[in-house]
Amino acid sequence: MSDYSLIDNHRELTKMLSELEVPIKNYEHSVTYTRGEINEDLIESLVGRITLDLDDTCIDVTQINSFQYGDNIIVVLETVSEEECYIREFKSKYIEKVNNQGATREKISLTPNDMCATDNGEVYFSDLSNKTIGRLSPSGSISRVVRTEPMLPGAICQSVDGGLLVTLRDNKSEHYNLDSHSRRIVRHITVTGDVIREYEYQEDGQTRLFTLPVRVTQNSNSDICVVNFTSPTTGDLVIMSSSGRMKSVYCGQNLTKNFYPTDVVCDSLCNILVTDLGNKQIHLLSPDVEFFKFLLKENEVNRPCRLTLCKSTLWVGYNEGFVKVFKCKM
Repeated sequence: MSDYSLIDNHRELTKMLSELEVPIKNYEHSVTYTRGEINEDLIESLVGRITLDLDDTCIDVTQINSFQYGDNIIVVLETVSEEECYIREFKSKYIEKVNNQGATREKISLTPNDMCATDNGEVYFSDLSNKTIGRLSPSGSISRVVRTEPMLPGAICQSVDGGLLVTLRDNKSEHYNLDSHSRRIVRHITVTGDVIREYEYQEDGQTRLFTLPVRVTQNSNSDICVVNFTSPTTGDLVIMSSSGRMKSVYCGQNLTKNFYPTDVVCDSLCNILVTDLGNKQIHLLSPDVEFFKFLLKENEVNRPCRLTLCKSTLWVGYNEGFVKVFKCKM
């Protein structure tokens, strides 16, 4: 059992016990249980944590391929292997599987808002227009997993336990002017659609975690990374534990323009890669969300909007329909 699993299990047991006020009679004495408090920072200080010294780790990328795919914004980019990727551009009525040269391998009449490939070869997608989460099997058949109505589904990713994480928002309030009825959620569900947990507020139960969550991924260390738009041209990266505790908010570093993140992925070492559309860069962060360097800069990427990573192969999609493929070296 990992430290994070131990903390989560301890929290759930504590919650269950807190609902019990049971006098225990022992001879002539009466004993009553009183709920205690869990302090994650204190537990971490006692058991410690493993961190990666990035200064001793060579992390670099080399371009291996590039191709033009249409002339519009890449809205979906999801690898199924190091050589193949699902791709869709804005307003397109279909999704295509292409190789790293841009050649079409498969074309499907489907308009997902986001997709994620699972370890067992199945692909799940969010369907904004139909307010559903669906599944695309290896054979190509499409099925509905769950309806999200009245909530609108956005981003989707596989969780570390084999389930799914989905971003959701209400369909009535404005994107950035939230009121008491506005809903902005990251929902953890099973692959059959059962709800495991929802993340909407911080631990005080009142402060919102997100303004407009648009991308989500879960790191191997179980941290949940959410790209959060705060205006039409600004955003931040929210990092929280699997228990929902806010751990960090990354707002960029060494920038000349507003930080405008549009996608996030994590590598095998738990490093975090974030696209910055406003500054035309890709940020490389440590597992503790400390800025390490710009993995790719403006002269190497132009207005990056989508990322997908399979093993050591990184695909980057741009606003103008261009795609570059890189090999990561660590």
